[in-house]
Amino acid sequence: MDGLALGDESRTSPFWYTGGVNRSGAPALGAGVTASALCVDTVCTGPVAAALGGVDGLTLPAGLLVSAAAYALLMCRIRVTG
Repeated sequence: MDGLALGDESRTSPFWYTGGVNRSGAPALGAGVTASALCVDTVCTGPVAAALGGVDGLTLPAGLLVSAAAYALLMCRIRVTG
C-alpha cells in the first residue's frame, strides 16, 4: 500500500471514489452492526445469543467478519460493473 497515495485528498487520488466517499463503506458497516446486534447479550439479548444460551463472545467477531465480507463483496461488484 502506498502511504502517500492514502494521504492524497485530491480528485486525482486512486482512493477518491465518488466525491471523496467510498459508498461501499456505510452499507458494510451497517451489516456488521446488525450482525453484532443479533449476537449481543448485555442490556438486550439478540436472537443468536439467546439461542446459544447467552453467549456474548460472538459479538465482535461476527461484526468484524460480516463487515469485512460485505465490504469485499460490494467493492468487487463495483469493480466488475464500474
